[in-house]
Amino acid sequence: MASKTQKALILNTLAIILLVAAIVVGNWPFSTVPTALVLLAITSILASAFFVQNQGSKSEETSGNWRIEADALTDAVLVTDVNGTIKGINKAWEELLPYAALAGTLSDIMEPLHSQSLDRQTADEVVNAVLSAPEINFTDRLNLNDGRVIERTTRTIAGSSERIWMLRDVTQAIVANNDSAMHQTMVEEDAARTAELAEQLFHAKAELEKKQTELTKLANTDPMTGLWNRRRFLSLAEEAIKASGTGQSLWVIMMDIDHFKRVNDTYGHAAGDVAIRDFSNTISSCVGDAGCVGRLGGEEFAAILKDCPVDEAYRIAEKIRSTTTEIQTKCGAEVFRFTTSIGIAPWMKGETSIEPALDRSDKALYSAKAYGRNRVVGYE
Repeated sequence: MASKTQKALILNTLAIILLVAAIVVGNWPFSTVPTALVLLAITSILASAFFVQNQGSKSEETSGNWRIEADALTDAVLVTDVNGTIKGINKAWEELLPYAALAGTLSDIMEPLHSQSLDRQTADEVVNAVLSAPEINFTDRLNLNDGRVIERTTRTIAGSSERIWMLRDVTQAIVANNDSAMHQTMVEEDAARTAELAEQLFHAKAELEKKQTELTKLANTDPMTGLWNRRRFLSLAEEAIKASGTGQSLWVIMMDIDHFKRVNDTYGHAAGDVAIRDFSNTISSCVGDAGCVGRLGGEEFAAILKDCPVDEAYRIAEKIRSTTTEIQTKCGAEVFRFTTSIGIAPWMKGETSIEPALDRSDKALYSAKAYGRNRVVGYE
């Protein structure tokens, strides 16, 4: 099929041929040259109009149809859906992060970077916050333990349920910032970037604040019981040690459920989970404001009692033990009871961490089990 340009040329040629033919055979009253010239001009105008129309149509046809080849970009580019499932990566990403093509989710593909980050927790929290708030556009920097600085930018893709992630190694740019000849340029670029970040953060602030409590809870608590997890529990213990410099005494209580494997084997793992939750509620109720309670793993729990006399520490431990024996745990049609063994030990002045006291209370706990379980034993 002929293009519009070809059609215009054909029409122009036919018009000229007709004019010449008319003059030769005398069928047209072209008695003067001006008349012929006028008709030729009209013909040229018509041809030009077709040509202009063709050019305009061509522009309209091609506008908006261009594409960027992702593998031609020097920046690492990744596309995911709102749930973090990977839709595609370019070669630059695979060169920056070998084996990236084997990853299926955003968390998996970011793992090599996050594992090298000097602030792993913040790097993880940024990804979790973005996945929790699909409208967020965000930029941050990852400082890696090999000295590199990777700038990470993520934006939503308009009109779709996908978002784009871009990685750029800005290490050299940061080094260049120390060069006085480039200082002013870098300052201006930083100012522009700061303004852009301020705008991004302004729009993201409400959503991030909403998610902050949830992120903090997930990072610090045990999902099954709601108690402090091991990491946060140890952190609170270190804070208690620092406060003990004012003369406070600290006691550590270690406890677990007696014959917990038998509970699981007899009544099922769902019943075991209910027993753990009942036990955690009992411990929290008995300790109250006297200290903090954490789940260290499985059926093992610990409590730190702050500024607590020895008699009060043993009273609380015995209250946990006796209250536990009165619990009737229910799971479906199953109703059963269980007991607990408890070890208790003091933190010694001069110790820089809580670990020695935890070790002593753990030994006391094993002594309680050796003596027949369902009892409180102090470390000697």
